[in-house]
Amino acid sequence: MGEPDSHTPGGRSIEISSTWVLLVCSALLAAASYIINADVRQELRIIPQILFFLNLILLWFGVYSVIKGHLFRWMERPLRKAADRLVITPGQMLCLVFSLPFSLLTIVAAGFERHMYSPAAAVICWLASILLAVYGGCTTIIQRQRVSKAALLTGTLLFIGALLLRAINTASIPVVLTGDEGSSGLFAVEFLKGEINNLFISGWFSFPTLHSFIQSQFILLFGQTTQALRLMSALAGALTVVLVFFTGRSMFGITGGLSAAIFLAGMHYHIHFSRIGLNNIWDGVFVVLTLGLLWVGWQQNKRSAFLVAGLGLGLAQDFYATGRSILLIILAWLLVAGLCDRSRLRRAIPGLIFMFWITLIISLPLNWFYANHPDEFMAPYNRVTIMGEWLTNTTLATGKAPFLLIVEQVWKAIQGYVYRPLMHWYMPGVPLLLPVPAFIFLLGLVFLTIQPKDSRSQLLFFWLAAITAAVGLSESAPAAQRYMAAAPAVALVIGFSLQQLSGFLAKKWPSRVKQLPIVFVLVSLLISIHDARFYFEEYTPNNYFGGFNGRVAQVLAERLQSEPQGQEVVFCGYPNMGYHSISSLPYLAPQITYYDITEPWGSSADPQPAGDRILFAFLPNHESDQAGVEQQYPGGEWSEYYSDAGEFLFYLYEYQNP
Repeated sequence: MGEPDSHTPGGRSIEISSTWVLLVCSALLAAASYIINADVRQELRIIPQILFFLNLILLWFGVYSVIKGHLFRWMERPLRKAADRLVITPGQMLCLVFSLPFSLLTIVAAGFERHMYSPAAAVICWLASILLAVYGGCTTIIQRQRVSKAALLTGTLLFIGALLLRAINTASIPVVLTGDEGSSGLFAVEFLKGEINNLFISGWFSFPTLHSFIQSQFILLFGQTTQALRLMSALAGALTVVLVFFTGRSMFGITGGLSAAIFLAGMHYHIHFSRIGLNNIWDGVFVVLTLGLLWVGWQQNKRSAFLVAGLGLGLAQDFYATGRSILLIILAWLLVAGLCDRSRLRRAIPGLIFMFWITLIISLPLNWFYANHPDEFMAPYNRVTIMGEWLTNTTLATGKAPFLLIVEQVWKAIQGYVYRPLMHWYMPGVPLLLPVPAFIFLLGLVFLTIQPKDSRSQLLFFWLAAITAAVGLSESAPAAQRYMAAAPAVALVIGFSLQQLSGFLAKKWPSRVKQLPIVFVLVSLLISIHDARFYFEEYTPNNYFGGFNGRVAQVLAERLQSEPQGQEVVFCGYPNMGYHSISSLPYLAPQITYYDITEPWGSSADPQPAGDRILFAFLPNHESDQAGVEQQYPGGEWSEYYSDAGEFLFYLYEYQNP
């Protein structure tokens, strides 16, 4: 998973003259500043105006330098000195410097409102800043291929297999499109309607809007359907499996990497969240991309690995909130790993600088928004944290000390891996790991603890510890949705455990050294198949995912999807449910004109639909409302609707004006 250094025969150095970088970048910045200055509000024009005049001066220096064939000495000396320390060219050093003003212009062009001031300029400047930052850290543009064809083929097959388990029949597995999925979808539709276009702010549920924009493109492609929301998650889940394979292969060898990926492909927990149209699943993608490539860069001193890790860390900030914890994992691991191997830390410093610089450039527009709207940054934490009202109330109710309650919550989070059934968004009645993989996982942890100075052991420890702490310090532990970033680490520990067992037995039976890895890969395949069978054959037919109201919304939406544009529906579900309270209903049936009954029929608050054909939906225990509607709109037809499990959900009264 690496490439040769720029001084090796496998690659040639990137060399773009610093004079041309100065000329081109200053010209582009001056043009972008001029365009953006005309689009933003008066009070925001100071930044593009300063950058415009500053880059006009730099443009003059650039033209002069190109004509002379070199930079001014007062510019070239510090530039070359900094470039030499980072083992890059002066031209690349200039690219790193210019990436920052492009990122700043992104902030100004985007603004903090739902509509960007200059959408094209904001997106182009953001992409340009990333491109300049990545190019500034590159060492080669021609790389010797070190990934074997067999590994690439294996990765492709893993992706296809994992995708099939996640993408087939997403319309009905899980059986209900939940309200949160519907809300996410409705917000994504706002991009298609032109009601929002800002990619650098927070949106639905205070999550960053980039995920919603990508989701909107799936809706544009597949229509306003369940599949459009969930296929994006299926792709993310399958991509995580492939990344685990290549990361595990680098860390533990082919047996460990393949075993880890095969297990994750069929893991019941991971399949479930790969089939839900929310942003949780992307945690797995970015955490394994960032930490896996960081370890490769650290171990092999490969610049490209650090650069990709920076991309992963930067993009992670635009998805689920636990993606922010990746930075804490990195800092804790670097501290310990650096103390254990100081010479490697010194060699890694340039790569780490590039990684953090790329992260800064990518996330600066969003973080600037958060700096001006700190409540939006804290909202995902404030909704679920136990550190506040929950802790105070529970202390008063139980009489236990706050510290003891925190320890209990963290212990529940630890138990969620192998003992305590998961809660909240996924309640399969079992923990994250079924008995056999749980045993292998615990054995893997033992193997890790006997190698405390190994950078792999340290990284996996901090990885699991950080996510476990996040689960334990939030309500409803062990809440299933908050383990998403831990799933790849769990798979890697299982792969490592099987690899260690294979190596141990190979020492006992040297004659079986070639067969044993195959045996343990087959073991991972068997437990993967068992996990997948549990999800599809035991959990799926018997689960009540989405709750009663969610099931009502799902069945009613399926009934209404065939209705024409503007069809009027009167919904009677007070006080527990309204038509729009479960967002999957308006998402799946957007053409419906709906009215909510909020008081007993006959009150002045009754809706007054005017169409010739009206549909009335009644939840159970609304007999008096049903009688009142039938009296006012006589001659209609009644029908009853049930869930797949035979649970009665609602009555539907179809009235046709004679």
